[in-house]
Amino acid sequence: MIDRATAQDVTAKRASVIDAMISRISNHEDRHYFVGLVGYYIEGTRYSASGLSVDVFATPDTCRTDAGFACTAMFPPAVLQPRAVKAKGITKVDLNGQVREAVCVRLEVMIDDVWSVAEFVDGRQRDLFLDPEALKSGLDLSWSRPH
Repeated sequence: MIDRATAQDVTAKRASVIDAMISRISNHEDRHYFVGLVGYYIEGTRYSASGLSVDVFATPDTCRTDAGFACTAMFPPAVLQPRAVKAKGITKVDLNGQVREAVCVRLEVMIDDVWSVAEFVDGRQRDLFLDPEALKSGLDLSWSRPH
């Protein structure tokens, strides 16, 4: 069990790391992040997820929101709710010489769903934030919700 002061420290650290990540992306720094999370929202619908890659190329418009952060992301149509695909439309993208179908969507992350953030610079991983309690409680909540 985590005491209240420790929980506040974890919350402040999580917010600080997310803010620094967004700042570096906004400044076009050559950084890549992997955000461990238990879910995110795509066009308002919650999806279970284990993580999100964030960098200047994949998510160049990453911004802070009142509840966490948001960005534009692309997904294959088959993994999205049909109403999101219909509303946003399908586009063709070239991925290393292969043309694929994708849907450009707005993705939102709630800060309490983030359990880890790792930064990659010059191929080296540096763990910036880790909260195993958020992972456990988030997974417990995800498994208890109907999908």
